[in-house]
Amino acid sequence: MKKELFSVLASLGISLLILFGVNKCAFPLNVVHAAEDLESSIKIEDEYIIPDKFDWCTYYVLVATNNTGKDVEIDADFTAYNSEKSVVSLVHDRADAVKAGQRFILYGQFLNKNIKKGVSFAYSLNATETDNCTYNMVDIDTSSKEQCIEVSATNYSEKDIQGVGIRTLFTKNGKAVAFDTVNIADVGYIFRGGSTNSQIIGLNASDYDNYIITYISAGVENAQTF
Repeated sequence: MKKELFSVLASLGISLLILFGVNKCAFPLNVVHAAEDLESSIKIEDEYIIPDKFDWCTYYVLVATNNTGKDVEIDADFTAYNSEKSVVSLVHDRADAVKAGQRFILYGQFLNKNIKKGVSFAYSLNATETDNCTYNMVDIDTSSKEQCIEVSATNYSEKDIQGVGIRTLFTKNGKAVAFDTVNIADVGYIFRGGSTNSQIIGLNASDYDNYIITYISAGVENAQTF
């Protein structure tokens, strides 16, 4: 099984729930881009609409690379529109510290009950420079657990940082079949200096042949950054 493992430094706003989706189409025709670019140097590589298998929510997932040459924080708004172009749902995501050159994932999670009339989606991104990256403090490793994946994170520094947010896109024959997000921390969103912890991902994503993992991490308030 192939895998792509990419490091990224970002945000506190990581869901602690493990959530999965089942893909119907990659590069869907009903996706509408925001009128303005999210800083022209941030490259959107792929985008996917991924309904979850429980018919509870739908993910709009962006896979992107920070080509700005600077460490940045990114705010993302994801909007669902009905056929009359009226907004039916608006959700937010944030990456607190994405390193220059890093690949990362942003996503909007829409409750299906709110988008029954939603026929198109759009995103809007805003990036600003940051000095809050903690990339040099963290290491990530993965190992297979039958059809699942165990992701381990270690904070090699003596400083407490934010929990490491793991975002994973599972694909089959090039199409997204599931999306998963977990947080690796000790207490709440805090990842203690010297700690190693792990999470299992892909519990309901058994039918895949490849996956992309990005991880995001940033310093806590007043913590030293690297």
